[in-house]
Amino acid sequence: MEVEEIYKHQEVKMQAPAFKDKKRRISAKNQGAHDPDYENITLSFRNQDHAKGGHSRPTSQVPAQGRPPSDSTQVPRWLYRAILSLYILLALAFVLCIILSAFIMMKNAEMSKQLLGFKTELWNVSNSMQACEERQNEVWESVQSSIIMVRSKVEKLETQLAGIGKVDIKVQKILELLQTKPQSSPQ
Repeated sequence: MEVEEIYKHQEVKMQAPAFKDKKRRISAKNQGAHDPDYENITLSFRNQDHAKGGHSRPTSQVPAQGRPPSDSTQVPRWLYRAILSLYILLALAFVLCIILSAFIMMKNAEMSKQLLGFKTELWNVSNSMQACEERQNEVWESVQSSIIMVRSKVEKLETQLAGIGKVDIKVQKILELLQTKPQSSPQ
């Protein structure tokens, strides 16, 4: 009974605004005739069943409440076991991830030590290469200076040989002269 009274009260409230809307529409029609920007929009909120004189009843008077859980709709035990086993697998996977990350960190530390060792070895090799290059430059400079000295001595020898060649030619001329003169003097 209470629900029907509330519903009837709502219908009365709905009728009052509809009556006011009628009055507004009449005055709005008169106003809109003179204004070019005015657009006449009318909405009616009347209940069609009420106009016929009949009372319409709501389809659902009281919202349905959920049924209390019965024994037939309980969750089976195997589902709890399956969920528990999934949690256990998740925990094992988490532990495995922790162990793997610790293993990776240990390997990372070892590799860092090896890389530092390689770095020092590379540094030592680089230093020894620099020292060898400096020695090689020193040796090359001494070889170049030796080559320059040898060239100058060879040039001196060539000039001396040219002088010796001139002396040899002069000695031959003198010998020829000497040979020709002793033959003429015994007479």
